[in-house]
Amino acid sequence: MIIPLAATLVFGILVGFLAQRSRFCSIGGFRDYFLARDTYLLKGYLGVLIGGAAGFLGFKLLGGEVPDYPSGMDLTSLALLISTIVGAVGLGLFSVLAGGCPTRQHVLAAEGKESAVFYLIGFYIGVVYFLIVILEFLKIL
Repeated sequence: MIIPLAATLVFGILVGFLAQRSRFCSIGGFRDYFLARDTYLLKGYLGVLIGGAAGFLGFKLLGGEVPDYPSGMDLTSLALLISTIVGAVGLGLFSVLAGGCPTRQHVLAAEGKESAVFYLIGFYIGVVYFLIVILEFLKIL
């Protein structure tokens, strides 16, 4: 139990440091590209793809296995699929309107910016609300 906890903490600190130093912003990259044809922030996606592929490969080479992969919700219901898409589009839209992406807001909150803390409070209230709606919907099915 202590090894996964330590590994999660180390990787979390590493990813947080890299996100802060690189100014990585997932949604802002698309915003800048579509509004000003600036590809600077989109280059971060290349790093995410390479890092994800390397991490997955390393996990598999070390003998890691995730039972019942791919895990997550069964999106066979059309209504559940539509509500998930609406939630994702809402997250992107409201993040852009708030002036940043969730990744960047986490970094800014860790640096002590009050507006980012308020953004994250609303963000997590929305996540909990969306989860409650989805769980209630699954009970109906």
